[in-house]
Amino acid sequence: MTLVRIFFIVAALVVLVFLWQRNGNNGVDPVQPIAIRYIDSVAVLPLENRTGDKAFDHIGVGIAEETTTLLARMAPLKVISHHSAQAVNQEELTTAELGTALNVRHIIRGHITMDDGQLSVDIKHYNAEQNNLVWAEVIDGATDNFAALQDTIARLATSKFVEIIPGLTLPRFGEQGGAGPEQAAYLEGRRWMGERTAAGLQKAIAEFQRAIELSPGYAPAYADLSSAYALSVFYRYEVGIDDYTLAAQSLAFADHAIALNTSLAAGYAARGYVSALVGGLGADVEADFERAAMLQPNTASIPSWRARSLALLGQFEEAFAEASRAVDLDPLSPARHITLAELSLQLGRYEQAIASAKLATALEPRIIRSRAIEARALLLHGNPQRCASMALGPHRVLRATCMKLSGQTEKADAVIEDVLTEIRTKTLNVDGSTDVVVFEDLAVYYALRGEAENALFWSARAYAASPAGLEIRVLESALFDKVRDDPTFSSQIVAIRDDLYSRVKRDSLEYR
Repeated sequence: MTLVRIFFIVAALVVLVFLWQRNGNNGVDPVQPIAIRYIDSVAVLPLENRTGDKAFDHIGVGIAEETTTLLARMAPLKVISHHSAQAVNQEELTTAELGTALNVRHIIRGHITMDDGQLSVDIKHYNAEQNNLVWAEVIDGATDNFAALQDTIARLATSKFVEIIPGLTLPRFGEQGGAGPEQAAYLEGRRWMGERTAAGLQKAIAEFQRAIELSPGYAPAYADLSSAYALSVFYRYEVGIDDYTLAAQSLAFADHAIALNTSLAAGYAARGYVSALVGGLGADVEADFERAAMLQPNTASIPSWRARSLALLGQFEEAFAEASRAVDLDPLSPARHITLAELSLQLGRYEQAIASAKLATALEPRIIRSRAIEARALLLHGNPQRCASMALGPHRVLRATCMKLSGQTEKADAVIEDVLTEIRTKTLNVDGSTDVVVFEDLAVYYALRGEAENALFWSARAYAASPAGLEIRVLESALFDKVRDDPTFSSQIVAIRDDLYSRVKRDSLEYR
């Protein structure tokens, strides 16, 4: 990510704040984000490896991630996610520029060197606003006990930070985590998962599986493998496993992570996410997210994923606030902007949806989902001409829908006929996605035409292929308004969705 792109994102976020202040569109009042009052703010950057040996890369990353995790346990403190901190760490930025890019007051960073076979860790805390050094520590440690060294530095950095910030209370330090080959694989998996691309999630899955092979009791790897499987379902990526199996294994691995470590926030968040994705009971899902939020109040994935659960319960103001807070905690993650964009689509806040989707695409152009959200928002915002000109990859039917509504009837009909022929002849090309992409788009196409029977047929095909067949925020948006009151359509959709979670939960028992 270039310096120009980073500051473009920061400027665009300022625009989003302005959009939050405006009235909604199509008669929908805006949902104002709930202001979170933080005592202070901090970002922890991966420590630079200056040993000359790439085998030590994961130590600096591990120290930063563990320190971030400890700091994120304090609700009054804004802690930037590890993903966004890693993103800006790739640039040669001054301390003041880092503070601006991440919108924080404090920066913790440092480096690792090797001297006579012993590691030396130099860690520093800067006040980015005043552009001055607050404190610095140098800690030496043996290369045969990375876990102890990493744990010592993370706890020291957290303790010293708390000492100088009035109003903070030192969090409870949990059990020491591993820092061997299993952690190196796990951290590499985390890095790939942050991309949210098809290739990234496939690599993340492989790394988490490798971490588990190296250490079968390593709970964080099970939790994030669960999340990677669920995210593959959400993004409609083809990873070589059918969606029902992915969802069942995701639920099983989340349960296993919790069984291994009952204080692991990522385990509860993973279970809440996959459960909400496949229609789990709102109260049970919310209990998982409440537990995760209690353990890690300022880990961005928790409010981002919780937004879906809250929306399912009809708590739209709270859902929007959580999605907005996730963006604040993880501003350079495409995933956080996608959540906000899709929720805004559901709420009829189309300018917000378009702006957030564009930000997600700017952060990671390889993600097609953000472009699809933008196209749908453009459709509902009365601009089909613009979405008809977009490059939408496997969303050919969505582009044809835009063409149809912009008056390009013959071209649109030809695309739809080609796609239907490919489905009949089993030659459908979806560019690394699953067929669910096409089935969902066909359901939207016929719903917008008011053809309830055809909309139901393709909705059923989507759910037959995946427990997340129709994204709930798409189903509950204005895209389905013309068929929503059709008694057969509405009753059948409810019947289909009622069985999803019970099937996934039942199937998950095979993998425990």
